[in-house]
Amino acid sequence: MRKLYVRNQDATNKGATVVRDDHNNSCYLLVGKWGIRHDALSVYDIQGHLLAEIKQTSVGIFPKFDLFFNGKKIGSISKTFGVFHEFMYVNKLKWFITGSLRTGLHHVYSGRKRIMTVTPVILYGAGYNELLITSKATEPVCICLAAILDHWTRKGSKSDIKKGAALPGWQLSNGETSFNNMHKHKKDKNKLTE
Repeated sequence: MRKLYVRNQDATNKGATVVRDDHNNSCYLLVGKWGIRHDALSVYDIQGHLLAEIKQTSVGIFPKFDLFFNGKKIGSISKTFGVFHEFMYVNKLKWFITGSLRTGLHHVYSGRKRIMTVTPVILYGAGYNELLITSKATEPVCICLAAILDHWTRKGSKSDIKKGAALPGWQLSNGETSFNNMHKHKKDKNKLTE
């Protein structure tokens, strides 16, 4: 289980997004856009190999997206209507997503097993999603899902965003800070502290 950080896709963040782990290592590249039919978001490894894609197949109030892994369609997801909490289903994978598009906090399950948790955080003054993913094999697909969930989240109303001292951060051995260092760290630590 590891944490990945994906910057929110908004008007100030167009093009490629580097997905990093909690040690600030580059892990994946998220490229693409959405909004019209046939738009896609693609996840590449650092060597440039395409791993997963999510392609928009319909537009409207409840747009639909198809999910691909290693070039094969593995499922689809569409936006649903919910007043306070949403429930979405990724067919074929048999994953279900619970959470709130208002706050941006989501949990993805396969049966009773948690696959991923998405939590909005603020790092360097910018919005990110912290992905806690249970299996490295599902990371590219989870990044695609998190990007679409972020897109559907109502911007400006995320009331449960972790800020300030609740943010993850680490200190490098030479005393410099990286990624985020807004709270005190234990001495001689070069890993994430919470």
